[in-house]
Amino acid sequence: MTLRRYSLFLPGLLLVAGLRAQEARDASIFLRYLALNGTVEQAGRAVAARRFGEAQRLLEPCLAKVPEHFEAHFLLAQMAYEAKDFAGALGHLEVARQSLAELDRLYRDETAAMKAQVEAEEQAMRTSLDNLYSRGADPSGCTAPLFRSKQNALDYYEARKGHLHDRENPFAFPAEYAFLHGNCLYRLGRRDEALDQYRQAVQKDPAHAGAWNNLISLQWEAKAHAQARADLDRAEAGHITIRPDLKQAVLAAAAQVSAQAADTQPPR
Repeated sequence: MTLRRYSLFLPGLLLVAGLRAQEARDASIFLRYLALNGTVEQAGRAVAARRFGEAQRLLEPCLAKVPEHFEAHFLLAQMAYEAKDFAGALGHLEVARQSLAELDRLYRDETAAMKAQVEAEEQAMRTSLDNLYSRGADPSGCTAPLFRSKQNALDYYEARKGHLHDRENPFAFPAEYAFLHGNCLYRLGRRDEALDQYRQAVQKDPAHAGAWNNLISLQWEAKAHAQARADLDRAEAGHITIRPDLKQAVLAAAAQVSAQAADTQPPR
């Protein structure tokens, strides 16, 4: 998950009229992330190919420029996990989580500033148009081009405002991060916390097969057979492939629970 897909948004964000100096400095973090996209993507490919030394060398200058770089810390967490340093991986994931929370705050603040500016410009244009009508100007006469230009401006502001209000926030903690977080917690024996992370992962990405399998497996291990069966049904309804051995174990356990419940029913 790099910031490349937000590049269309960032120039407008940074050029908001009246943006205070401190706000501009805060918002510049997005440009620093964008400048590092290529290096971080290269490090990601190195991690995927298990060239961890190369990835480490690539990430060092990134962290020198942006110490809290969330993607860099996620890649470091992946490498720590592969080295069985599960506590170290959790540390990197916590930095990534905090960094995303701060980017989320900045994104919301700057988007709110953009919305406020657009709404102020829209109101000024509406007032100008109303003044023309109040003066008795004929929208079909010689002033027609002026009316059209102002109406076109209003249409533009309305479309721009709607786009800003509809924009989804891109800085939530990603499903893949929650999945790795759950794996680390599981390896450290913190199974209830791991279960919560897997649940968060499937909520963020209902197509995440790994998180579904681990979620169902943990519930089966905890003998929460009814919940395991319910999640199995939800996963398969979403066309998620569940490991055949896990599915068989969950169905068998659920059937046993049902049989035991039937045996305890009083005779009619």
